[in-house]
This record gives sequence, C-alpha cells and structure tokens, in this order.
Amino acid sequence: MEQRLILNVDDYLPGRYARSKILRQAGFSVLEAQSGDETIRLATLHKPQLILLDVNLPDANGFEVCKQIRSNPELSATTVLHISASSIMPQHQVYGLDSGADGYLVEPMEPSVLIATVNAYLRMRRAEDALRRSNQGLEEFAFVISHDLQEPLRNISIYTELLSNHLEPYLDEPSRLYQHYVLTGVTRMQKLIKDLLQFSRLIQDGSEGSGIANLGTVLEQVLEAMANAIEAEGAVVTYDPLPVVKGGENLLEQVIRNLLSNALKYRKPDDPPRIHIAAKRAGRSWIISMQDNGIGFESKFSDRIFTLFQRLHGQEYAGTGVGLAICKRIVEHGGGRIWAESSPGNGSTFHFMLPEPDTSEP
Repeated sequence: MEQRLILNVDDYLPGRYARSKILRQAGFSVLEAQSGDETIRLATLHKPQLILLDVNLPDANGFEVCKQIRSNPELSATTVLHISASSIMPQHQVYGLDSGADGYLVEPMEPSVLIATVNAYLRMRRAEDALRRSNQGLEEFAFVISHDLQEPLRNISIYTELLSNHLEPYLDEPSRLYQHYVLTGVTRMQKLIKDLLQFSRLIQDGSEGSGIANLGTVLEQVLEAMANAIEAEGAVVTYDPLPVVKGGENLLEQVIRNLLSNALKYRKPDDPPRIHIAAKRAGRSWIISMQDNGIGFESKFSDRIFTLFQRLHGQEYAGTGVGLAICKRIVEHGGGRIWAESSPGNGSTFHFMLPEPDTSEP
C-alpha cells in the first residue's frame, strides 16, 4: 500500500493540531514539527511525501527551511507547500515560491480544499516520478544497446576487409560494389551508435550544463576546429560579437558545431555557403541566430527536425538524425529553447535562446 506521509510544521499548537486532525481523517499519516531544525531532522529520517511548512517558525523562517530542503539531495524532490495566516501578501508568496516551494497556501482554508490541494500536489509528484523512472529506463536501455552493438559492427568491418583482401584476385566489379555497400552501412551504423551514445550520456549526466559560457570564445574554438571543412566548402562565415550566457562551454560548443555543420552540409550545389551568426538581447536572455543560404526546408517541419532520428532529406546527405536532438537537449537543459525558420530554396535560420548569467554569480 502506498505510503501517504505528511510532515505538518507549525509552532502554533492549536493550528497544528487542527490541521493534523483533518489530514488523519482523510487517511494520511502525519508527523508534526514546530521548528526548522526539527523539520529537517524528521524529514531526513522519515522521508515524507509532502511537507506543509509554516512560514513563521521560532528558530528560522519557513523560506530558509525550504531552501535547506531543496539543497539536501535526500530531500530535494519532496513536495513543499508553504502555509500561513499572517504572511499572505503577494510579495511573501512570490518569495516563497522563488525560494523553492511547490505551492503557497493561505489560511483560513476549508478542510475539503486543504485535502483536495494536498491530493492534487501528490498526484503531480507521482506522475513526475513515474515519468522519471520511465525515462531513466529508456536511457539505460539505449546506452547498453548502443555500447554492446559496437563490438560486432567492428568485427563485421574488419572481417569484410580481410575477406576482400584475401579474395582480391577473384573479385569482379559487382563484388567490389557489394563490399562497398557493406562497409558503408557499417560506417553509417557506427556513426549512429556514436551519436546515440552521446545523446544517452547527455541525458544521464547534465552536470556540464551549469556554469557560464563566453559564446565568443566558444565560436572561435569551433571555427578553428572546423577550418578545413569550411575551406573545403568555400564557405564564408561572419558573426557579430557574441554574449556571455548561462551554460557549459563544452556543451554549447556542440550546439554551435552541429548547427554550423548542418549549414555546410545542406548547401546549394552551385552556391558557396554564406553563414552569419547574430546575437540579440531579449529581456534577461540572449537569442543567438545562425542564418545560411542553403537549400532550406518547409516550415511545417520546423518542429520535427529536432526529434531524434528525424531527417528531411535522403541518403545523399550524410547524417543520423541525432545532431539537432542533441542541440535541443543541451539548450533546454540550460533553461532555454531552440527553433528554426526556413523555406525551400531560401536558406534556414536556427535560433536558440539562453539566459544571461545572474549578476550575483562570480
């Protein structure tokens, strides 16, 4: 049977008693605390599903207690609802929610409303937990399958070449063509597995998504690494001064590299690529735009292209359909979003928006 444990925190004994009685009558198990220290101790020991946290406590206000809960890895996923009869001004509620609370309840409150609200938040938490478990299982499956497929593919490639070398005097043109098809398929599968592994690792470990990134420095590194490819395509890459944003420089380097690679790949046959990278402030965020003069695509596919394994063009363009999905994952992990604008024959513009660093950050 599912545990339904609530920690009821209030230093006012009559109010705490009345609230605990209502919760128990509704079928919940209830623990009680009357201070911030007691709240942390009981929450760490018993792991309640939800904490009803009074704002005004004798040793610390509830906002600070909530921050401690959120910073504790053992408690960070616990649902916290502030509740108060005195700190009910809008600025109190905003500060409480910004401090990490999931909700802010104002007393007096009808018992039926309290129970319905608690049940609603617990339903949301159960749905989030189920989705997290499902995603984790899929990510682990993708990682294991991708890793285990590499060795047999490597063997296919090696032994196909050995067999071809051994039979070289006897091979006719069709046989050499078949060998080429086998090795091309193996190479494509190896690239797909490599991209899938990268995507899986990115999902499992998003720690590099934090920090501050100087996009100007990131772009310089990408242009230096891709100098040969840019020269081979006869491309001209121009750019505006780029800002500093929130995010990991290694991950954002992948974003810019993938977008630039696509701009080079989907060029017009007789028109050298011309690519411009611009930056525009949008409130407390920056929008980075990469515009090209390539073959473009129909605007109705602008969402589909960021989906894993989705490709708009045929085998004449190399690729696995993973690169833009990786870009989307990195940008969204950094608190931003990515989108594209295009039309056939008129090039494409890829935009991604990321927040600027907090002024309090070093």
